Amino acid sequence: MITDALADLGLKTDDITDVVLSHHHPDNILNVGLFGQARIHDHQAIYRGHDWTSRDAEGYEFSPSLRLIATPGHSAEDITLLAGTAEGVVAFAGDLWWRADGPADDPVTIDRDVLRASRERVLAVADVIVPGHGAPFTPTATTPR
Repeated sequence: MITDALADLGLKTDDITDVVLSHHHPDNILNVGLFGQARIHDHQAIYRGHDWTSRDAEGYEFSPSLRLIATPGHSAEDITLLAGTAEGVVAFAGDLWWRADGPADDPVTIDRDVLRASRERVLAVADVIVPGHGAPFTPTATTPR
């Protein structure tokens, strides 16, 4: 699915320069090896091949319109990529929400209060949220907190 979607855009996996891992659960990192030329970003470092550059993800900017923020709660190392677009801010939020409807009570959260605070942080800036396992959605008053 990944390589076909890239091919539809005229791209190959080696064309991808950067990959963001929202956290280290297997379902979120399984295909990272497809992108052998990319820099891999997580909560604490940038990896490329055998090179490792330590850095905190909080506030890391790829460009003035792309930055990472720490959003722990589903796991201790969760991060969110914020993308400023002409239509507003898109938050690639990993598993802070699995889908638009939550789950409201994440069954694997490390801390419900931390998860809630991270969700509120994203909701304060995002016009669109891309969850870890569902379609992008526009947050509303009924979006799980």
